[in-house]
Amino acid sequence: MRSVPLLVVLLLASARPVVARTWTVGGPGADFPLIAPAIAAASSGDVIHVRSGVYREDLVLDKTLSLIGDGNPILFGTGLGSIVVIAAPGCELRGFTLENSGTGQTNQMDAAVQIRSSGNRIAANRMRRVFYGVVVTDAGGNEIAGNEIEGLRDLPFGRRGDGIYLFRAPDSTVARNRVSGERDAIYFQYAPRGRATGNVVSDSRYGLHDMFSDDAVIVDNRFEDSAVGANIMNSRRITVERNRIARNRGVPGVGLTIKDCDDSTVTGNEIAGNSRGLLLDGSSANRFLDNVFRDNDTAAVLFSSAERNAFSGNQFVDNWSDLVSSGRDAGTRWSIDGRGNYWSRYSGFDFDGDGIGDAPHPIAGAFERLEGANPAARMFLRSPAAAGLELAARLSGRPSSDGVDDRPLIARAGAHAPAHRSRPRPIRTGGLLGLLGAIAFAAHRRLDRC
Repeated sequence: MRSVPLLVVLLLASARPVVARTWTVGGPGADFPLIAPAIAAASSGDVIHVRSGVYREDLVLDKTLSLIGDGNPILFGTGLGSIVVIAAPGCELRGFTLENSGTGQTNQMDAAVQIRSSGNRIAANRMRRVFYGVVVTDAGGNEIAGNEIEGLRDLPFGRRGDGIYLFRAPDSTVARNRVSGERDAIYFQYAPRGRATGNVVSDSRYGLHDMFSDDAVIVDNRFEDSAVGANIMNSRRITVERNRIARNRGVPGVGLTIKDCDDSTVTGNEIAGNSRGLLLDGSSANRFLDNVFRDNDTAAVLFSSAERNAFSGNQFVDNWSDLVSSGRDAGTRWSIDGRGNYWSRYSGFDFDGDGIGDAPHPIAGAFERLEGANPAARMFLRSPAAAGLELAARLSGRPSSDGVDDRPLIARAGAHAPAHRSRPRPIRTGGLLGLLGAIAFAAHRRLDRC
């Protein structure tokens, strides 16, 4: 048996495990008065606690550190570039208020926090009047959670940055953040398998923007009071579940846009009070299950490029129009396994009590089909002419084969009952005038026969 050299034994005996050290910044008895010197002195794995106060400095974390704010210290940047740049992996930044990032004058993504490494955690911070909130580039597995981000509200959207921007950043988690006043509040770009959960977003151009990011999971968020609630493009296998998408009424005015996306599932969402609830374009084989479309000007807009999509168990309640189709229907199914959707406009009956209407429900009326080919016709939606057109189409007895739910549900699902009051519906004087006209015409014909 070979003996171990004495020198090796002595070295092993003298080796000690490296213990992470805790440093303090600010206040009486602290190790340092400012944060940057503490970062320079610390070793990888150390923890730096920063006490309350105002610190006017920009920081670079070039080693794995935990930077923890005690008592909500304010990190006030120089106004040039990003306030905190994280270059080392596995860092944590928690408990700070960050203000005064650069505003992109040098065409850079100036941010409160810019991340260039993987496995970091940005949590429980407040970012006020910043160009970008958090930017992640070419790095995966980062977590951005529980932050409050406020953009430059006094600037037009085109001159603001994004709240949370992830570029080539796979497996990212964006959870429980509150974002407002930004261009795109949450933006996944080339960031597959991202998760956006429990966020509250408002007053932005897009609440959520997803491009070229397959297998994203978007669950339990609120996208409200923006131009577009969620805009999902050029992606596959997206899950959009249990979100509230409401009152998005900007120039685009869409709650949820699905464009050039395939094999995705949209289920259990409340889509309410938008100019257009859903816009579906160039997307195939998607499933829309158990969503509530309520109080939208138009619940769903389907382009002819949207092929082989299926709807089941959804509730269409008190929308001005339930469906506008642009071009011929491309194989949309309005029921799955014999289960259609609930329509507050349905006028049929359920004589056998099986919960399914005995007559099919034509979804798009004559005027909505006209509007699909001529969008400018929308301004006449509540006119007597529109009501007369609808009445004439009904009396013809030849409903369009496009947009028909052959298994309409009679009862609304209690789990998706509206959470707030509906807006007042307009008085349909046009329908009354059309009906009176039809009655008068029928009476005139009968008199002629006498």
